[in-house]
Formats: sequence, structure tokens, C-alpha cells
Amino acid sequence: MKKLVFAIISFVLIGCTNPSMEEGLAQLEESLASLQAEMASVDVNQMLEDVTTMQSQVVAMQADVDDYNEQAAGWLTQMDEILVELAALQVIIDNAPTKEQTDALLADVQEVGRQIDLLVLLADYDYDGVINGLDQCPDTELGATVNNQGCSEAQLAEIASGTASSTTTSSTEG
Repeated sequence: MKKLVFAIISFVLIGCTNPSMEEGLAQLEESLASLQAEMASVDVNQMLEDVTTMQSQVVAMQADVDDYNEQAAGWLTQMDEILVELAALQVIIDNAPTKEQTDALLADVQEVGRQIDLLVLLADYDYDGVINGLDQCPDTELGATVNNQGCSEAQLAEIASGTASSTTTSSTEG
């Protein structure tokens, strides 16, 4: 009985061929043949070389990125240093006097200069009893007797002979 069932199944399968199924199998075989031809044309060794080249390029790019990151870190450090310097300058600027304050200070310094000049004129550098503003002979020897212009008799004799005229002129100008 088994043989009979097997024979019936075989007869049905052989006798019932489907033309659309045969066309599908034919197309499948064509596609498989085309795929095999494409796979046969692939150069695996060239692909391996290309992958190796790409890996080398990736390593080089990574080195470039690392170098750039180092440079960027240096730039950030420089920027931080500049910011610190700018903050210090800002403190100086914030504490700097205004133009009016500077002008007032300059006027004060000029007034002090005038006062010093007045003190110099009123002083007696050679201790002869005649103030510098009136002293015609500013380098009188200590203890020498002088006239109202601060000149000793020895200095007057030098002036008369012409040897001390340049000294007298230059010292009264200063």
C-alpha cells in the first residue's frame, strides 16, 4: 500500500507541473548565475589592500586629530593667560585717574615746582648771608665777608680782572 500511495503522489507531482513555477525557477537560476559571475569578478586581494590603505589613512587622520587637539589645548592656555592679563589691565584701568584728576595732579606738581623755585631763591647755598636770588657771587668761601650782592673782595677782584665773569654769569642764570 505504501508503494501505491508513493506512486500516486509521484504521478500527481509529475503530472501537475505548473508553468509559472517553472518560469520562476528559470529566473531564479538566471539570477543565481549572474550573482555567481559578479562574485567571480570580485578581486578579494584588491579589497584587502584597499582596507589596509584605509586603515593607514585612519591612523594618520587620528594622529592629525591628536596634533590638532594638542594645538587647541595650547591655544586655550594662551587664551587663559591673555584673559588673566586683560583682567589685570582692567583693574589698572578701573583704578586709573580721570583726566580731571590727572590735570589737578599736574597743577599741584607745577605749584610745588614753583614753591621749590621760590625756596631756592630764598635759600643761601654758600652761607654768606645773601639769599640766592640776590647773590651775584654764589660760590663765596665759607666765612668770607661779602657786600650786599654776596661777593667777597677776592671775588670782586676776579670779576674786575675778567677771570670770573663767565662763572658769575652762568651761576646767576641757574
